[in-house]
Amino acid sequence: MKRIHKYKSDFGLADYRNFYKDNYGDIDDLKYSKMVRQYFKAVRDLIVEKGYTYTIPHLRFKITIRKIKIKPKIVDGVLINNKPINWKATKELWEKDEDAKEKKLLVRYNNYETSGYIFRIYLKKFGANVKNQSYYKFRANRVFQRSLAKRIRDPNKDMYDAYLLYETN
Repeated sequence: MKRIHKYKSDFGLADYRNFYKDNYGDIDDLKYSKMVRQYFKAVRDLIVEKGYTYTIPHLRFKITIRKIKIKPKIVDGVLINNKPINWKATKELWEKDEDAKEKKLLVRYNNYETSGYIFRIYLKKFGANVKNQSYYKFRANRVFQRSLAKRIRDPNKDMYDAYLLYETN
């Protein structure tokens, strides 16, 4: 017996193009994909450069930049360090020191340029009028993440600021 799904979970560019075609008229595939790319590039630039919050229509989810401050802590005698791993420096360390590679020592970012804050692209789901919110997920693509990192490290611009979501001890 075939399972009946209540919610379709994967919509792509072809689905949206077909919707556009049915409601607004025919459009060339290349022209439509170029139009969508330009729109989302503008949205990305507003979020990263200006710190705006983008509200996804109909879902009322919000995409924004959040910052948190992660500090190492000791729990039950074990050091817990959740700072991001600097994989480039870690691999360089492992090439130089075989003992560090065997022990799997990791080099972590200190984030001195951001005063110890870590910035994330965040999907704010609470406040939306949607069923099964916990199943929705947003993962920013590589270009989005790299543009945020580039903006944070740019010395010619003001220090990046975002809403502090929560403080960790």
